[in-house]
Amino acid sequence: MFKTDLVVTHLVGTGSYRLKEALIYAGSDLVVIPEGFIFDGASVPQIFTNLFPKSGARYDRAACLHDWLYATQTISRKEADDLFLEAMKTDGVGTITRRTIYRAVRMFGWFAWQKVRKDEANKLIDSLAA
Repeated sequence: MFKTDLVVTHLVGTGSYRLKEALIYAGSDLVVIPEGFIFDGASVPQIFTNLFPKSGARYDRAACLHDWLYATQTISRKEADDLFLEAMKTDGVGTITRRTIYRAVRMFGWFAWQKVRKDEANKLIDSLAA
């Protein structure tokens, strides 16, 4: 379950958000997403945004968590996707919605996962810790 609210600043013209406060998730793993982390909400293809909005949905905190886990790669992709599913459930995302989103990240998330290089992940962690 999330221990904190999602407090963000919308970065105008980018479709991205910056955390104004740390986001803390304490489920099967404890994850602290530091203030300053920039994420883009749920990665939903434009054609499906009427059904699954990129932001402003019950899964916003889980999407931020998932983006952090993909950006830092401190756990495996499967573990990151499973935590995303768990977080959506604890935030009350409906069964059909969360299972649909989970299946989509399991099928297509490999592309985003592979875009991150390990040295970039380490730099991100270091820069936000400073």
